[in-house]
Parts: sequence; structure tokens; C-alpha cells
Amino acid sequence: MSATRRGLIASSASALAVGALTTAAPVSAMQYDRDLIDLLFAQEQAQIALYTAILASFDQTAFTGTGFTATTRSGIEDILAAEQTHLTVVTRPDGPQLPPPAPPTLSSLRDALADAAALENLVVASYAFVIANIARPRLIRDLLGIHSVEARQATWLALLLGNEPFPDAIDPPVTLDQSTGQLIEPPRDPGLAATPVASSAMDPILAAIAREIGVSADDLNVVSATPQTWPDSALGCPQPGMLYAQVITPGFQIVVDSGGEQIEFHSDEQGNVVRCP
Repeated sequence: MSATRRGLIASSASALAVGALTTAAPVSAMQYDRDLIDLLFAQEQAQIALYTAILASFDQTAFTGTGFTATTRSGIEDILAAEQTHLTVVTRPDGPQLPPPAPPTLSSLRDALADAAALENLVVASYAFVIANIARPRLIRDLLGIHSVEARQATWLALLLGNEPFPDAIDPPVTLDQSTGQLIEPPRDPGLAATPVASSAMDPILAAIAREIGVSADDLNVVSATPQTWPDSALGCPQPGMLYAQVITPGFQIVVDSGGEQIEFHSDEQGNVVRCP
């Protein structure tokens, strides 16, 4: 018998399950709603990245050669189109959200579809969690509609892979930790740490650091720049009395040398920096 949806969430079955909400400092109801929507936004992005990679990596011949029917690939195209629509519903108009993750590198179609099935199960449970906890009723109708579509997609993928789509009559409720799942950092440029100034992605970050310490960016002596994934918008250096968006934030841990003193900065990928400690 196949694993339950809860089992898929609690385990590391999907290397693409994304978490966007943590249990840090208390926040207002409005901020909590934003964080819940950011959780769904991050998971929808992960689904889009995975389905896009599947379609880019495997043509019709690969699908039929793996034993799937001639309409399977078009079914994945339909799911991708649905996820892109879902993303527009859970995109907040009032602030920045996560950049899209890098598409994964895939070698096995069946394994990729198994990852997609596990991710769908995570998203089904996450929508159920958010619907039960969100404070803005006007969002619930749209979220319920998306939840039912995600559940049908999870069922279709389970049947496609020969798995039992209905392990339980009623899914058990999930915890926040289970709903946020597991974040796997996307691959980054391996040469960035060795030559950080050469990367155009680092330019706005290094410019912000140079302004912070009062030197020209050309004169900035960068000791190291290491890709990091921060648990929230505090970038690993929360300040007392401040509230931060509880969203996974990709960025860098950067050490610069200024007058013989090594100073550590943390950043996101948009050029926001904070000196630590």
C-alpha cells in the first residue's frame, strides 16, 4: 500500500518540497496571512520549476518510451498551465516575494514524476492548512478551488505511476512544520565564492556594502562570498523589536576587508544588505 499524504509530507520523499513559513516571533494577523500566502507562492513556484523541467527534458518519444500513453505529456502541459494560474492567485500585490527557483536537472522521467506526485501531495496538505488558518475570508473561495485542482492532479499522478491514490478516507491534519516541508537550495554558480566581484549578480550587493562602509565599490576587498538561504527576511541577523517576513530568502554571506578589519555582511539577491553582528 502506498504512503499516506502525511507520510509524503513528513519524509524527504520530494527533493523539491519548499518551506516558506517558520515559527519565529509573533506577528499580526495580517502579516500571518501574508506569510501563509508566501508559503503557497513558494510551493507553486517549485511546482512550476519541476513541471517546466520535465517538459524541457523529456519529449513525446521519452514519455511513450517509458511506457506512458500518448496523452501523458499533454497532461503535464495542462498541469503546468494550471500551476501558472494558481501562482497569480497567491501572488501578493503588497510586497516582494521569492524569486523562482532554478529548474532541477532531471535524468529519469519516472523519478521526476514521482517527485511531482510527492510535491503535489505536499501542496494539497499545505492548501488545507492555509485555508484552515487564514483570516481573510475573501481568499478562501479561490484557495478552495485551487485545493481541489491540486488534489485531482495528485490523484492523476498517483494513478499514472501505479500508486493507490486514496490511502485514507480522511487525511489527518498536518502541523505547521509538516506543511512548510523541506527546502533544498537550488544549484548556484560554483565559481562565485572564489571570484565574487566577477559575478553580475553580486554587483548591487557589493555596491550596497561599499556604501555602508564608505568606500568605492572598485576598492572593495572581498574576502569571501558564500551563497546562503536565510530562514526569513532578517537575513540571519534579526534586530531586537523588529518583525520580519517569514519567507525563505536566498542570498549571500559576504566577508570584506576594510583597513585590516574583516566585516561580515548578509544579503538577499536584490541588493539588500545587513552588517552582522
